[in-house]
Amino acid sequence: MSTIPPGPPAMDGLDHVNLPCSDLDEGIKFYTEVLGGKKLVHEAAFAMFELRGTHIGIGSDGCTFIAANDEYPHVGLTCNAEALVQMKEWLTACGIPSSNFWTRQGVETMMFFRDPWGNNIGLYCLGGYEGAEDLPRGPAKGHGTAVDIDAISYDSWSVPGKK
Repeated sequence: MSTIPPGPPAMDGLDHVNLPCSDLDEGIKFYTEVLGGKKLVHEAAFAMFELRGTHIGIGSDGCTFIAANDEYPHVGLTCNAEALVQMKEWLTACGIPSSNFWTRQGVETMMFFRDPWGNNIGLYCLGGYEGAEDLPRGPAKGHGTAVDIDAISYDSWSVPGKK
């Protein structure tokens, strides 16, 4: 009789994603004031936030960072077309560059931006963005030439009206 399971069990869902940061206080400000997350945990070198049902943690010890021109890894968040446009405007107001809107199939609309440590965050609108069919197209995997991923790096940012 075999003791090898027939395959992996079905998982219940995604619990959390942890990302590196070099300044925990700045990370807390970014994930609460820019992305609207609710802080759930705050320890000496770690904080965790809830963003629309997804838990995102940031840690400042024992971390590695991705290269500036890499797309992967990234965190993908879904939103509707109105929220996509509003987030792009909000990021601009905060001094945070974001990529152009782009698509793969002419239905969905996507964009990238980074947190202050270079972690990529993608917004993914499943449909409803007017003009999606005319956006630059990326390949089935990755962004190809549809996005200049290097152009979304930055050194400083601020929340409007806050010091």
